[in-house]
Amino acid sequence: MDEKDSRQGPQRVDLTRFRAVLQRKALPERFKVDKYPEDVPAMLRECYIAEVMRRRMQFIDDESTQSHIEKAAKWLTGNCKPGLLLFGTVGNGKSTLARAIGSLIGILYESAYFDQRKTVRTVSALELADIAKNEPERFNSIKKAELLAIDDVGTEPSVVKVWGNEISPFVDTIYYRYDRQLFTIMTSNLNAEDLANKYGERIADRFTEMFDRIPFINHSYRK
Repeated sequence: MDEKDSRQGPQRVDLTRFRAVLQRKALPERFKVDKYPEDVPAMLRECYIAEVMRRRMQFIDDESTQSHIEKAAKWLTGNCKPGLLLFGTVGNGKSTLARAIGSLIGILYESAYFDQRKTVRTVSALELADIAKNEPERFNSIKKAELLAIDDVGTEPSVVKVWGNEISPFVDTIYYRYDRQLFTIMTSNLNAEDLANKYGERIADRFTEMFDRIPFINHSYRK
């Protein structure tokens, strides 16, 4: 502080300008569907039906399915958490709903211009581990995807060896996306306690902050 500053007293921060600097560094808002928001529930339902029919299964329009679709549509269009976790027992529509969300976004945001196109990259947790081991550049691309869906979380090995080093592909991906608040969908047969036991309390705590959750407690549709 020079002699003039000492006569005027200590300098003070202009908090208005300081807040403006912080806002410039803030993370961008999570992607959400802003096209035809009132019609998203109906469109997502049609995408869900199409996924069921594609696998030559019968669409069962029960209360559970309706509720899952409505909650997912609300998450897609609302100011919600950056992640969505679909969890519950096997065969009750978790993966089908995740694929339907990806299909809806792909249709609504299809464009001839690459920078305007939106695509949900979908990979199983088991595939993610294999890709991390054998295709590190592809793994980094998936980890950094703007929109990502990871299916069957909990079926993958906790660590894999790459050139003699042990890495945790799923955990590394979640940490990366958590830090950047990126749009992430997960499906799992594990409940909150099982996830904490498999990945530890630190990652489970991040799940709580990062993911809205839709429980699937209905019976299997694969019978």
